[in-house]
Amino acid sequence: MRISVTTRIVAGLVLLTLSTMLIACSLKMVPDQNRVHMQDRARYCESLAVSSSLFLTQGNIETLQSYLNAVVKNQSDISAAILRRKDGSIFIHAGKMFNLSGKPEEDLFNKVRIELLEQNQPWGQLEIYFPAEKQGLLSLWQMPMTRFILFVLACCSIGFYLFLRKNLQSLNPSKVIPGRVQEALDTLAGGLLILDTKEQIVLANKTIARVLKTAPEELQGRAMSQLPWVLPPEFETDDELPWRRALSEGTIHKGITLSLENNSTVADTFVVSCAPVLDDHDHLRGVLVSFEDVTELEKKKSELREMLHALHDSREEIQKKNDELQYLATRDPLTSCLNRRSFYEQLESLWEEAQQQQSTLGCVLLDIDHFKSINDNHGHSTGDLVLKGIGSTLMELVQEPGVLCRYGGEEFCILLPNHDIDETEQVAESYRQAVERLEFEDLKVTSSFGATAFSLGASSPQELLDEADKCLYVAKRGGRNQVARWDRVPVDTDFREPIAREPAPA
Repeated sequence: MRISVTTRIVAGLVLLTLSTMLIACSLKMVPDQNRVHMQDRARYCESLAVSSSLFLTQGNIETLQSYLNAVVKNQSDISAAILRRKDGSIFIHAGKMFNLSGKPEEDLFNKVRIELLEQNQPWGQLEIYFPAEKQGLLSLWQMPMTRFILFVLACCSIGFYLFLRKNLQSLNPSKVIPGRVQEALDTLAGGLLILDTKEQIVLANKTIARVLKTAPEELQGRAMSQLPWVLPPEFETDDELPWRRALSEGTIHKGITLSLENNSTVADTFVVSCAPVLDDHDHLRGVLVSFEDVTELEKKKSELREMLHALHDSREEIQKKNDELQYLATRDPLTSCLNRRSFYEQLESLWEEAQQQQSTLGCVLLDIDHFKSINDNHGHSTGDLVLKGIGSTLMELVQEPGVLCRYGGEEFCILLPNHDIDETEQVAESYRQAVERLEFEDLKVTSSFGATAFSLGASSPQELLDEADKCLYVAKRGGRNQVARWDRVPVDTDFREPIAREPAPA
C-alpha cells in the first residue's frame, strides 16, 4: 500500500512534536507529578509522626489508636499504620492485617518508616504502608502526562492533515499544469517522468504509472532510485543511470535499455532517454525522462532464444543418438570390436593410403586354439567369456591408427598402418604372449597368428587377407600358439590338406 505525500508529512510533523515534548520532559521543564506526590506523602507522614509522639508523651494510648484508625479509614492512599516498640513488637496496629502469601512486601506496599524518640532516646518507630503502584498499560494510561501527550498528538495529527491537505494543492506540480496539457501527456504511448535535482519524481503520466501498477499522484515525491531497476551488465555502478548522468553532466542521453523487476518471467523493458531541464538562466532544475516500452519485443527475443537453445539441445541429443547408433552398427555386440563390414571399409581406406604414400601396411589374423573343444567341454557361456576377454585385451593393445576386428567366430583381424613384416611379426608375438597369459576360471587358452604386409606383393586387400589366412593355416599345422609370417611360408605348401585336430589341454 502506497502512503500519500500528505500522510508522510503529517507523520513527520507529529513525530517532531512528540520529540519536542519528550525533550522538554527530559529537561524537567514539565512538572513531575510523581515527585510532587511523593513530597506530599513525606510531609503528611511527618505530621502524622508528630501527632503520634504527642499522644504517646501524654499517655493517651486509646486516643492514639482511635486517631490512627481514623487516619487509615479516611485516607484511601494509606493501607495501614503500625507503631512498633524499640524491640520490634507491635504496640498499635491501625488498618487491615495483610497476608503476603509468599510475595515480596515491596510488590504490594511502599513503606515509610519514622523513628520516634523519648527523652532523646529511641523509643520505637512509626510505619506507614502505601499501596504499591501497579505496572502495566492501565497504570500508564492513568498517568496524567500520558493522557496529555496522546491528546496533543491526536489534535496535531488532525490539524496538520487538514492544513497540509488544503495548502499542498498549490505546491502539487500536476495542479499547475493545465488539464488539456496533462491529458496530452497521458495519451503518449511512452512513459514520461520529470525529476527534480534530487532525483525525486515531481510529475508522471498515466503510461508509466500503469506499468508500475499505481496512480500518477502516488509516484510524486518518490525517489527514482526506489524503483526496482535492473542494471545492464555494462553498468558498474548506479551512477551510470542516464538520469543521474544527465543531472551531473547536464547532457542528453538517449537509447539506453533498462528493465524493471516484476512478478512475471520477463521484466518490463524500456528504452530510456533523458534531457536536462534548465531555467531562464541556464541553471539545472531537473531532468525529463522518457520511456519507450519494448517489453513485448524483449519477450519475443527471449522466446526465440529459448527456441534456439531447445533446438541446440535437440540437435546435440540427436547427434548423441546417431553416434550411439553408429557405434552399435559398426561394432561386434559381444566383444565391442569392429564388425566385418566396418573392417572392410577401414581396410579399403588404409590400402589406398598405403598405395598413394608408398607406405607399409601390416595385417595379422589370429584364431583361438581348440575353441570348439572349449565350447564342448565348458559350455558356450565360457566360450563367450573367452572371446570377451581376448577382445578386451586386444583393444587395449591395439593403439590408433591400428584397426581391430572380430573377423569370424573365434578369429580376430588386426591392421597395422606403417608396419613392415618384421614389425608386424613383433607386434603379433606380443599379442600372442598377452593371450597366453590370460586365465578364465582355471582355463588357459592360446592362439595362432598369421602375419603379412603390403610390401610382400599383395595386389589387393582381399589378397592381403588371404596371405594372412594362409599364414594362420601354417601356424596351426606347425603346432599352434605361434606366429607364422608370409615371407617364410614354403612355396610348395599344400593349403588343401586338413589340419589335425588335437585335444584341447585340460
